[in-house]
Amino acid sequence: MLSLGEVKAAIVFDQPKLRAAQNGQKIQIEGAYLVFEKDVVAAPDGPIAEFDIRMELSDLYPRREPKVFEVGGRIPRIPDRHINPNGDCCVTVWENWLVAARDHSFGSFLSGPLNEYFLGQFWFEKTGKWPFGERAHGTPGLEEAYADALGIANKRKGLLYHLRLLSQDWPKGHWPCPCGGNTLLRHCHRDDLMAMHQRVPSNVARRMLFRLNPGKKEMISGGF
Repeated sequence: MLSLGEVKAAIVFDQPKLRAAQNGQKIQIEGAYLVFEKDVVAAPDGPIAEFDIRMELSDLYPRREPKVFEVGGRIPRIPDRHINPNGDCCVTVWENWLVAARDHSFGSFLSGPLNEYFLGQFWFEKTGKWPFGERAHGTPGLEEAYADALGIANKRKGLLYHLRLLSQDWPKGHWPCPCGGNTLLRHCHRDDLMAMHQRVPSNVARRMLFRLNPGKKEMISGGF
């Protein structure tokens, strides 16, 4: 469980303009977030921008994604600027980061996805272009991110089937192989799927399935 002490230790060096306090079961962070063009150690000239933010953290981090709000009125509250309908920042596709990143500490989040998000906002202000590209909004963006995390083609039916297999604690060998070759998994790409299972834990795969929210008809048609 994430503690207030851990949060304060993460922000004291990299983000001296942020302050953290306990608010019930949540930790609230407020202040100016400093944006670095590179890693702090490799950026002797210091930050290139700062954004006024408020952040809500659950003690269940990283199982629970932080809620980040830009509160200075600098970023328009529209989807094209990666602001969600409820006003929080669409920092990253959380499950994709959980799969791709080795370090899930709060400090890693601060210097990784959060810095990339506000760095992108800064450069969009300057140039009108996103420096790292951008994903589609809504479900298409989730599908793209999840397919990248799994390392498979971005085709909805295949993605759902892979996630259904990965959501099991141990994928069933008698199920059809997701390669589409009409062969049982145990006789086909079982080793490949088990290697994928090491990168994508079953609880994360279940979260992906929940967020994609496929209908019952779609699940049945997918061979589940």
